[in-house]
Amino acid sequence: MANGLKFYGPGEWDRLKHGEKRRAWRKLHIAVDADTGEILAHLLTDSGERQRATGSSAAANADAAMAGPLVEGAGGRIRSVIADGVYDGAPVYEAIRAARPPRSPPKIVIPPSAASIPTCSALHGDFERERHAAEIAAHGRMAWQEANGYGKRALVETTVCRLKRRGSDRLTARTFGAQQKETALRISADNKAIRYSKPVIVRIV
Repeated sequence: MANGLKFYGPGEWDRLKHGEKRRAWRKLHIAVDADTGEILAHLLTDSGERQRATGSSAAANADAAMAGPLVEGAGGRIRSVIADGVYDGAPVYEAIRAARPPRSPPKIVIPPSAASIPTCSALHGDFERERHAAEIAAHGRMAWQEANGYGKRALVETTVCRLKRRGSDRLTARTFGAQQKETALRISADNKAIRYSKPVIVRIV
């Protein structure tokens, strides 16, 4: 998932002085472990201004391009990758597959766009995205979500809210390199807080 973080970088004070409402921002992309709530991988990109200038479709493509690096950075054995519809598309599936060892391909759960849903009687290929579309056509989108555990995606939104609550939605550093370090420190502290807050279970034999 991707989310915007505001910051006061070079030239921001001049924009405020002259009454411009536009704010500079970075985009934080994160991969979250649905079982623990910890952030497994993150990327901070500096393409916010370019995405805003070129339109929402360019922004969506830029978000989707982060899927492969996030999955690769998560490491370990990943059973499934769940993402929202902005990541729908064959290139994302290919990037996720390329990021994982062939012996442990994860299940990919991304809702296909409405235009991709066939009629119930239409034949479909064996590609995972096509199977998702056929399942939605046969049983409905809500049934598909429940069968594939799509509701776990909401945990990413919870993680973003937690990060912003603990560290606000602003970056205090002014240079991109320093902002990357600030983000890494925030995420490290958040992961530690999650580990420390878990109850310790002692089994008495």
